[in-house]
Amino acid sequence: MSAEPVPIAVLTRPAGQNAGLAQALAGRGWRALELPALRLTPVAGVPPDPAAYGLAVFVSGNAVRMFLDQCRAAWGGQWTWPEQVAAAVVGPASAAALRAHPAFGNRPRIVQPAPNSPHFDSESLWDVLAASPMPASALIVRGGSGAQGKGRDWLAGRLRQAGVPLDLHRAYRREPQAWPADALEALRELARRGQGASWLLTSAEGVDAVAQQLARAGLLPWWADCRLVATHPRIARHLITVMEQALPGRVHPLLLQTCAPTDEAVLAAIESVS
Repeated sequence: MSAEPVPIAVLTRPAGQNAGLAQALAGRGWRALELPALRLTPVAGVPPDPAAYGLAVFVSGNAVRMFLDQCRAAWGGQWTWPEQVAAAVVGPASAAALRAHPAFGNRPRIVQPAPNSPHFDSESLWDVLAASPMPASALIVRGGSGAQGKGRDWLAGRLRQAGVPLDLHRAYRREPQAWPADALEALRELARRGQGASWLLTSAEGVDAVAQQLARAGLLPWWADCRLVATHPRIARHLITVMEQALPGRVHPLLLQTCAPTDEAVLAAIESVS
């Protein structure tokens, strides 16, 4: 009797953000393939000074790291966050990125959704912001435009409707990350063997990038039969739309799970659809 194949998880977060989850999966008998969907590139230039605002909103941990690195590059390696300025984030991963950065530390205040919030997104953050006095001005730090930015545009609109003067700062660009030929060949081999994989998808723009690469490789029908984990219902809905447009004759529903964007929740979701 042949042994059961080792289960495969494909992690598509940007480079440098998959190691902890890959290690946890390996400890549970999985093989993790790290295939970032997007490449993140910092935008050059002097960033806006957060001291000029009453509130700074970071849309992701990437926005935190790149913006604070830009501030230190602009104003010296000893620059620290102005303690009178509150920093807002949409979820625990971004809050952890703030606390971990030497320019921020433990003293400044972080505004974020409650730990038991059903979703970590712009809507949940707005519920918290709307329950307190509005800031005199606000800054939203984000990446490049795309489907993922729709929730951020909504938050910017709500702040403006509340009379808050607002600036948007693009700290980095998101671009599709081309996978090496050997990685695509490994996926083709899985398809030839009839073995699926569990895919982690963390942004709508990342879904598009993955779909485009797999379409060029002739692997979209195989991908549609894989197990898929999305870290927000909005991403899951976009994934369903992409599949319906790319494979209009498909009749079987996707094996799709949503979860919070924490490693613990992702690990549980991957195992639940395996």
